Amino acid sequence: MAPGKGNKQEKAAAAQSNVLVAIVLADSFDDLFQPLSFNKPRCLLPLCNVPMIEYTLDFLASSGVKETVVVCKSHSQAIEAYIKQSKWMRAHSPMKIKITIVRKPNSLGEALCEIDDTPFVSDFILCTGVVISNMDLSQLVKAHMANKHKDPEQVMTMLLQEATPSHRLRDKSEESVYVINPRTNRLFSLDSVSSLPKTNELDIPISVITDNPEVEIRADLIDTNVYICSPLVFSMFRDNSDYQTVRRDFIHSISTSPLESGILNHDLAYVSHSGYTAGVIDTSSYDAISRDLIARWAYPLCPDSNPADETAYSYNRGAVYKADSVVLGRESRVEHHVMLGSNSHVADFAQVSDSVLGTSCRIGEFATVRGSHLFNEAKIGKGSVVERSIIGERVNILDNVFVERGCIIGDDVTIGPNVRVPEFTRIARWLPQENGDDSSDSENYASSDDESGLDSDSDSDEGNGKGTRNTRTSGSADERPTAASAAAPGTTGNALELESFDLNLHELRQSIKCSFERDYDVGVAGFEINNLRFTFNGSQEDIRRIVTQEILKSIDVSALPGSAEHVVSRWGELIKRTVSSNLEQVNVVDIVERFCALDRSLEESVRSRLFLLVLRFMYELDIVEDMAIVYWYNKASEKADGDDVSQDLVQKIATFVEWLEESSSEDEEGEDSGSDEDEDSD
Repeated sequence: MAPGKGNKQEKAAAAQSNVLVAIVLADSFDDLFQPLSFNKPRCLLPLCNVPMIEYTLDFLASSGVKETVVVCKSHSQAIEAYIKQSKWMRAHSPMKIKITIVRKPNSLGEALCEIDDTPFVSDFILCTGVVISNMDLSQLVKAHMANKHKDPEQVMTMLLQEATPSHRLRDKSEESVYVINPRTNRLFSLDSVSSLPKTNELDIPISVITDNPEVEIRADLIDTNVYICSPLVFSMFRDNSDYQTVRRDFIHSISTSPLESGILNHDLAYVSHSGYTAGVIDTSSYDAISRDLIARWAYPLCPDSNPADETAYSYNRGAVYKADSVVLGRESRVEHHVMLGSNSHVADFAQVSDSVLGTSCRIGEFATVRGSHLFNEAKIGKGSVVERSIIGERVNILDNVFVERGCIIGDDVTIGPNVRVPEFTRIARWLPQENGDDSSDSENYASSDDESGLDSDSDSDEGNGKGTRNTRTSGSADERPTAASAAAPGTTGNALELESFDLNLHELRQSIKCSFERDYDVGVAGFEINNLRFTFNGSQEDIRRIVTQEILKSIDVSALPGSAEHVVSRWGELIKRTVSSNLEQVNVVDIVERFCALDRSLEESVRSRLFLLVLRFMYELDIVEDMAIVYWYNKASEKADGDDVSQDLVQKIATFVEWLEESSSEDEEGEDSGSDEDEDSD
């Protein structure tokens, strides 16, 4: 090599990277986030209370991108308005942003076809508007340009992230298999293996194996939706304008087409061994990325270093992030991995865990929010439960509503009171304003989607389904669709129904007694009880009351306290399975009190003692928590004797309740001192 030639090449590559521009696709061309995306594009939906496009723009700017073209079709006015008022339009902004509106496209390929490619004389970055990353793309750009110098026909470099088989960002519906040259990172082949249904076949061209001395077959890589492309990509998409995605359609097509398979040899797979990069492709990945940010896996990209520069969050013990003006009830419980937006309020005896609350959210007494995302101004009523769901802006969930896992509730919807929303249900109020991204439906609907995909925890995720079965709701757009509550069995006034209901309750009691006598496994007994519940369409409250009463009846009061401890330890799990909220725990305490006060088989001398012992053992076994017992005691103390409560029993547990309150105060002081120590160490 001639002297100085290498330096000139490096300078040329550096010059090209300095003028590298990015294309951000703000549309997703699917309906996976409906109904949340009916009136707002996916890229403007909040992720940890920050619009997702903000993460993408910040990521590009920190990688040295000087100009970004945001391509949008639907909700273009909302995107344009957001960009204009953002920090990216300020005089000192490090990156220039241009918005390009395309009118006709219904796919990624059609969108790229409509873009004026004249300004793109050099290679550019292509990504979606929902990419979250703490990486610096400079290394990827250098790798791309170095290979581009060796192979001028190189079309694309795709950024891949290593992931373990159990990683929560992995697509559970299919597994992508990459065939790569381990020395040059050339991508020879890309195939997808379906998981649902499971297939054991892999399609790799035989020439890939015979023509190359060494290949690497990898199934531990995740597509990050970040690509560096040659201007040749525009012409290739014009020939295949129906492509929806880069990986599944564009790259997979040219890897399987006999006429274009040679093109793939000009693609590079850049595998990142460090840093964090991921794209939000569905509700499952949305939930997983949110968990990663809160758990600080993408540090320094985390809630207390907010890229929007609008709200400051403080980091507290247990990965709990609090904004300003957050109000927590003294008896509330905000547990691990929680983000609380400004002006949020969590009432006494409410419980929030593994969740994100937006600005001005309200959580009522005894409400439970687990693994969920609540957008701004959402309200959860007293005793309601929200499990692993996404709740839109200004949603009002009234008292005693159970929202099962995987539900998506659109903006401005009111639900309840006293209803259960089945799992994977989607409920909307508003009509979509325009066709396009996430807006293919033109009517309000309440749908049941059995495979929504939003059901991920720290270890695993459910599969991602794409189908939707819609049940239309009638009425004008001004009406608020509210979930209807089925009448409880026995409330119709029909004597025949009442008799049938009583017979079924008797059958349930007999089944529980049989389980006790034959010493069934708790799992088997629970299965039998659940089957009987569905047989006579009984409520969860009926089951809870009957199970608790039958367990109490099986205690030998002549052998206290040993008999009470044995029975509650052996069968208490059955009660626990009927409880899903703090308010239902209070109901268990009430059932125990009513049994001890009114059961005719009990002598007066053992009523108070049995009540205290059962509560103590239930507390020790985590069937009921201290806050439920304290709340019941405080409410019961206000009632007159005989007014649905026995004051003798109430006074019997006074010392126990006092001990619970002291223990709770000591735990809070310990947590506060631990938090102070953590802050000092930081």
